[in-house]
Amino acid sequence: MWWHMLWLLLLRPAATRAETICGSLELRSIADLQQLRNCSLVVGHVRIANLQLPSNANLNELSSEVTEITDYLLIYRSIGLLTLETIFPKLQLIRGRQLLMDQYALTVYENRNLRELGLVQLQRIQDGHIRIESNPMLCFVHTVDWIYLSGNATQQHFYIKLNRSPNHCPVCGGISADYSIRYNYTRHCWNTQAAQVRIEPPQTEKCPRSCGRDGCDAKGNCCQHSCITGCSAQNCTLCGNYRRNGRCVDQCIASYELHKRQCISYKECRQLNRIPLTRGYRCMDHCPNNHKPVIDASGTLQCQLECKGVFHIKRIADLEQLQDCVTINGSLIIELVDIKEKVVSALEQAMGSIKEITGYLKVIHSAQLMSLTFLSNLDTIHGDQLIENKYALYVVNNYHMEHIWPANRQVAIQRGTIFFHLNPRLCFEKIQKLQPSLKSVRKISIADVSPNSNGERVICGDSVRTLNVNVEDLNSTAVRIVIDFMKAEDVEILIGYSYHYMEAPQRNITMYDGRHGCGHDNWLMDVSLSKNRRHVISNLKPYTQYAYFVKTLTRTDYHMQVDAYSKILYFRTLPSKPSPVSQLHGSSDHSTQIMIYWWPPARPNGIISKYIVNVELQNLTKAEVSTKNYPTFKTCDTCDLDCVCNDLKPYDSGPQPEDEHYYNKEQIIYEEALPNLIYVSRRKLQAKKEKFEKVKSFEDLVAGPTIVSYDNSTSTTTPPAPSLVVSNSSTASQNETLSQEDSDAAKQYEIFRKYIEDRMRQLQDTNASDFVILHAMPKCSDSHASVGYQLEQKCIVEEEPIGISVPGTQHYFNATGLQANQYYRITVRACVDGVINGCSNPTEMILKTISEQVDQFMNGQ
Repeated sequence: MWWHMLWLLLLRPAATRAETICGSLELRSIADLQQLRNCSLVVGHVRIANLQLPSNANLNELSSEVTEITDYLLIYRSIGLLTLETIFPKLQLIRGRQLLMDQYALTVYENRNLRELGLVQLQRIQDGHIRIESNPMLCFVHTVDWIYLSGNATQQHFYIKLNRSPNHCPVCGGISADYSIRYNYTRHCWNTQAAQVRIEPPQTEKCPRSCGRDGCDAKGNCCQHSCITGCSAQNCTLCGNYRRNGRCVDQCIASYELHKRQCISYKECRQLNRIPLTRGYRCMDHCPNNHKPVIDASGTLQCQLECKGVFHIKRIADLEQLQDCVTINGSLIIELVDIKEKVVSALEQAMGSIKEITGYLKVIHSAQLMSLTFLSNLDTIHGDQLIENKYALYVVNNYHMEHIWPANRQVAIQRGTIFFHLNPRLCFEKIQKLQPSLKSVRKISIADVSPNSNGERVICGDSVRTLNVNVEDLNSTAVRIVIDFMKAEDVEILIGYSYHYMEAPQRNITMYDGRHGCGHDNWLMDVSLSKNRRHVISNLKPYTQYAYFVKTLTRTDYHMQVDAYSKILYFRTLPSKPSPVSQLHGSSDHSTQIMIYWWPPARPNGIISKYIVNVELQNLTKAEVSTKNYPTFKTCDTCDLDCVCNDLKPYDSGPQPEDEHYYNKEQIIYEEALPNLIYVSRRKLQAKKEKFEKVKSFEDLVAGPTIVSYDNSTSTTTPPAPSLVVSNSSTASQNETLSQEDSDAAKQYEIFRKYIEDRMRQLQDTNASDFVILHAMPKCSDSHASVGYQLEQKCIVEEEPIGISVPGTQHYFNATGLQANQYYRITVRACVDGVINGCSNPTEMILKTISEQVDQFMNGQ
């Protein structure tokens, strides 16, 4: 362990030296590389792309002092670059605060001459994935312990492919006379000369189980994983997240962030001649774009948030100027020009803090918007500046807008009035509800808000009814939704239903959250062009909470307009058998031990309660050993069993923007369903006619009986005009006869009404067998039941998983008591509670323990 102590001694003076800080760097030539030479800390990213080094380049001149990069490192298509050791000989940490493509902290891609990575001092990649791909000459990639470098191994992944085969690469330690020993000198290295730096904890064997692989100190205190260069977070020279008063902390609380890695006080920030920002709690050397420098009464420089002027939002990139704004001292214009941008979530994030607009709000030509609910905290539009000296709220030509403000929220308009036109899906009644918010106008003018150009493509007012729906049955991947019976008169104009659903971890979803008029939203949609009140939504994720609502699709005749929506309701699918663990990785640093690491399943399908680990001695022949590279070999015998995935990418709830008919989605549905509807209606009418040919017509039943008498003197060739002749019988007899006939007519009407009602209910409740939800078979009462018994009783036998049980929160296992220099087959299964036989298919690999001689050499014996 002497080299670890030496490393710590060498590290301390490096940590106390004065730092030279640089921002993000784009390096494309040798001249650009000179920018790195005097940098010790890069606050940002480093991109080395399309670099061409001549063969006579002096590599010593490329060496830099960089020890830390706060964001990411990219090496891309650099010709003539053989190793990164010449550029980054002292790089210790890549923090990954902001990631390349929101994913990668280290990317090495398509470098034709690169022989090795050579990041010989790298100790941690705190966040973000690692991608090393398509470098045809690159060696010493598989000899790096990437799990050790990861700040959170269960969340970070490394993608290593299409590089030089390890079989064609040198080995750690190189080749010498004692080849067998030097071959196994160390399993982890950056090249033949540089072993991977690994700061070992003081002890691992006598530590509490909660310490895991981080180890503990001599007193039994668990080492902190956030401390990279030692054990104690109280006295650490290099922290993975943030450092505060000599301690490693996970975030800055009641302090200011400096260089994305340190927490300091207000006073400390001022002592560095920097500016503390109260918004975001950052210590800055200059004011951000939407802040202006001001001198307060005490002569201190402050950054004042300035959201002043007319802000014209056309794309996502325009939203940066509104970040952190609470009051817009001016006006806001929203005119979204790119219908393919997924802009709604960006609007919610950037504008969610806005409370006041001193001028006007103008929303025009934005087909993406279905509502203005992204202004979730807006309270007041003052109207100090008006459009045409009249309008404070101006909303024109927004094709998909259906709603205005968030539910139970009213925005006060202190001065000016509103102007709404050409919003075909926004009901006139919803606009009229803005009347109480107008403080300086008594009544909204029809010239300003037209009932003819707003809401003409949707059904509004009292014709919008409420659907009562509920979940009738569900399993892990499907749910059956049932709707209450529609009235008979409404069924005649019903085409079908649309079922909208989305994942909802919290029960706080509104109908317009994340909605994008052009289809790029979080709501998924199933359309059923049937009057059946049942529907099955499939391809759901197991053990996931969903929000859903249902809407009718109806014919919209001018004399008969009815539409209905349900409230937003929730359900959670059942748990299911998880997918196999994502990756399995292991190494042997002792002759009797193998350390195993794994990543959780990509689809846990429930709460992972435990992992089952098996380590079995594998007797391999020489032929098997020579034909397979077993230290990295992974079997895939069960891959086909897990090829059906339920975590499908969300599809759009409307046609794609490039579809020329995307404005007419409901019209297309209507045109396709209408011919069938008309054909069915005519057939139904014929059936009714045949059924009731002996029964009085519906109109006669309503009109009631008529008593008619004819004059005998009238010629038989000319039908007499009907005339009412009162019988000479008594008045009581007449009343009794009329009462009996009225009663008979009412009975006939009731028979007809019930028949129609029954027919409409049958039409809504057909083919129940088409909506069956399959469920897992129950557990057999006999744990040793035969296959025949299981088939007869439709049950399954619960199998007890065999192996070592590891808690579901632990993703490593140290297998001990093994034989030296032997191959072992290692399998890991993930298990979910509440599911019979709820353990995944095994993920397996074969590893070999090192020999006793190598063990003695590596441990200095």
